[in-house]
Amino acid sequence: MAEDQIVDLWDEEDEFDPLAVDDLDINQEDMDDDNPLDTVDYPTMRNMPEGMLRESVYSPERQGGAVEAVLAMLDHNPARRPALVSILGWCEGGCLNSELTEKVDALQADNRSVYGTTTLCRMLERAGALELEMPETAEEHEDIEEGVEYLEIKERVDPTWRTTEAGKEVFAQMTDGSAFRDMVFNRDVKYVEVYRAVMNFVAASPRSKDDIEQLVDGFAVVQSPRRFGGHFIDMLERTDVLHWKDRSWQLTDLGRKMLPEVNAQVEKKGE
Repeated sequence: MAEDQIVDLWDEEDEFDPLAVDDLDINQEDMDDDNPLDTVDYPTMRNMPEGMLRESVYSPERQGGAVEAVLAMLDHNPARRPALVSILGWCEGGCLNSELTEKVDALQADNRSVYGTTTLCRMLERAGALELEMPETAEEHEDIEEGVEYLEIKERVDPTWRTTEAGKEVFAQMTDGSAFRDMVFNRDVKYVEVYRAVMNFVAASPRSKDDIEQLVDGFAVVQSPRRFGGHFIDMLERTDVLHWKDRSWQLTDLGRKMLPEVNAQVEKKGE
């Protein structure tokens, strides 16, 4: 290879930045609350000019109320739903950001996500479910000899997240089983026996998706229209009674609480 060709290649490699982002490749309309790259720290974000801040996709203004905005966001983000709902519960009495980060990281250990604590909290805050309480970042001091007042910046800022009244209302709805009852006893009641079988099957022992698929395929009701095990996994996960943990599907505490109601509903149907 000629020396001038080697120089040209070196120049090209020197200009390449794997972390660079071409603004022309980004659809700004897609840069909404769900964007995991939207992780600007809070002091910086709050000092940004209004023209640089994007309008929130899920907000009380857009959905007609904070409760409606949060519910719409949860419905649009089923994979992040457990973390979002848990954050609302942890922050009811206020929770330091550092403590909340540890809890979220532990919760998502079996369900890795690029959505960190900051992004999840900002989504909830924009929808009206969380409020951020920033501590004082500086203390006033006076140099008596010089007669000058000055601010001494504290080394660490650890804000507190607190659930709003709307957030508390949503948390109550998400943890009282109402979403599950609406799905299994109303909208999908045709398959209530399948739901019961899946829940009892998983309650007995953690299961893989293939295990659940084989169980579901044994029911005649799922043959036409065709329903696969993935449908029931998805619906049970969306209603917070099933979650992925330790590389298997398991019932949540809410799922075990709902199981007697499902058993009773099927027995009543069979009478």
